[in-house]
Amino acid sequence: MKAVLVTGASSGIGKEFARQFAYRGYNLILVARREDLLKQIEEEFIEEYHIEVDHFACDLSKDPKAVYDFCKEKGYTVTVLINNAGYGDYGAFIESDLDKALGMIDLNNKALVSLTYYFVQDMKKNGYGHIINTGSVASFIPGPYMAVYYATKSFVMSFSMALREELRKDGIHVSVLCPAPTKSDFWTRANGETAAVYDNILARTSLDAAKTGYSLFESNKPYAIDGASYKFLIGLARHLPLELCARAVGLVQSKTKKKAN
Repeated sequence: MKAVLVTGASSGIGKEFARQFAYRGYNLILVARREDLLKQIEEEFIEEYHIEVDHFACDLSKDPKAVYDFCKEKGYTVTVLINNAGYGDYGAFIESDLDKALGMIDLNNKALVSLTYYFVQDMKKNGYGHIINTGSVASFIPGPYMAVYYATKSFVMSFSMALREELRKDGIHVSVLCPAPTKSDFWTRANGETAAVYDNILARTSLDAAKTGYSLFESNKPYAIDGASYKFLIGLARHLPLELCARAVGLVQSKTKKKAN
């Protein structure tokens, strides 16, 4: 069975990304940690879109190869790989949990590289495929108070664009979705709801980001920034010195909410 594989598919952008393909009749393999949610989504998509859906629950930061092995055992051919799983952490680096920071690198970068490596071998043999990696508007600038997260997303962009060039003549496309901040459970896991910026996020939804991501599949553009306002802001930032960008982001992200009396 040919299928689209989506990681981080149990909620947020990952779930909506999977829905974009389901709506258009593509079979799916859903990957995330929370099996109960994956089962619910599997049943929902099968009933609503009349496609074939399977799921695999695992912690990608610990064993990404298990996903590839699962697909090989089931006889699935992954034609589109969407590396969407990831998380962030809000706060000063010096006060952060080192294990959480290193786990972020394991998931946001090491798992992404591993899955790409495993599946691209088969894509090259077949002569076609598309890899869409979820970066961020953070892919373009440094981010004080989310320093490791911003750095992981910068890695995603650099790695993806290099790989895109390497695979250009092999019929394999590589693209990066760069979502703007959205109010989702991402911020809960990142402890970001204490940040003043959280209440001032320019409203973008997981569905907005997923639609932008699906447009990459149709257009084969190298990357896409979700939201006109963020396209403008990132376009402006890319003409400024990195130190000045870091200072501006730091000023915004250093502010925390005032505690109620």
